[in-house]
Amino acid sequence: MLKSSACLVLVGLLGAPLAPLRAQTPVPAPPSLPTGPTAPASAGVPAPAAAGSVSEIVGRTYSVELLSGNTFVGVLRSSGAQELEFQTQDLGVVRVQRVNLKQLVLLSAEQATRGYDDVGNGNRLFFAPTARNLRKGEGYVQNLELFLLSVNYGVTDNFSIGALASIIPGAGSYNFVGLTPKVSFPVAEKFRLGAGGLLLFNREGAYGITYANGTYGSADNNLTLGVGYAYSGTDGFYSTPVFVLGGATRVSRRISLMNETYLVRSSDSYGTATAVLGIAGLRYATSRIGGGLGLAYVYGSYQDNGNSSTRFGYDNGTAYPFGEVTVRFGRIK
Repeated sequence: MLKSSACLVLVGLLGAPLAPLRAQTPVPAPPSLPTGPTAPASAGVPAPAAAGSVSEIVGRTYSVELLSGNTFVGVLRSSGAQELEFQTQDLGVVRVQRVNLKQLVLLSAEQATRGYDDVGNGNRLFFAPTARNLRKGEGYVQNLELFLLSVNYGVTDNFSIGALASIIPGAGSYNFVGLTPKVSFPVAEKFRLGAGGLLLFNREGAYGITYANGTYGSADNNLTLGVGYAYSGTDGFYSTPVFVLGGATRVSRRISLMNETYLVRSSDSYGTATAVLGIAGLRYATSRIGGGLGLAYVYGSYQDNGNSSTRFGYDNGTAYPFGEVTVRFGRIK
């Protein structure tokens, strides 16, 4: 039987109905900008907070988002009290009034060289968290497999909080709500450590998983190794950990390849189950909207101790389609 640890991973990954923990196992060009003159800001109207809180370094490359929804990537040529001037590859010189600026994001040298815009801070894979965090002021809403909804928000650059809920038809009292707190901090330029939890509640009780992880790399290209311990309100923490190994690499302006793999081993009086499960696929992302497609896979074995009770087990493995949609909101502060 895959006890609490495996059940939690399966529920989180695949949105499958959760049964009782002790009774079941489971580079196009940017959009054209308005060509007409931009109306100056009215007297006394402050510039948007995002523009004033991001370090503005002449000669560096930025991803620029306007209130109109248009975005572009450009090198900052000058920074004035009312106006910013950028040199772009496709649009030439672009001048932006601060009052029309929604968000200004400094790009890494790698992103600038490739002409990539900012599509997030690499804070998660398909579902598994990395040790990178949401930046202060940004958040996202995510739908996984239609029946699992989540929202997360960066309170600071090192702490985020989120909530999730399942809406699985027919699951009844096993549908759950939960919290997803997470802390992380940089150890070196490309290495971060993080910790957090998946705290779930339903009519059957409380359960979840706590974890710690480390991530090496950038927002676009990274590798994560993590370990977690599942628990339930009645049994406490289980002695066997769940391991996760995952990574992402951005192969074009909009496409990233991703994989997250979990190793679960669980034993009880009925027997021992060992499983490898995860998700592999790709994600398409713009500055505000993204989506992932892939295969969720499960392979494992169950060794019965001779008890006649029917238990869930599998030997040959299985895989089926996985999908998720994400909408980013907020602005970096």
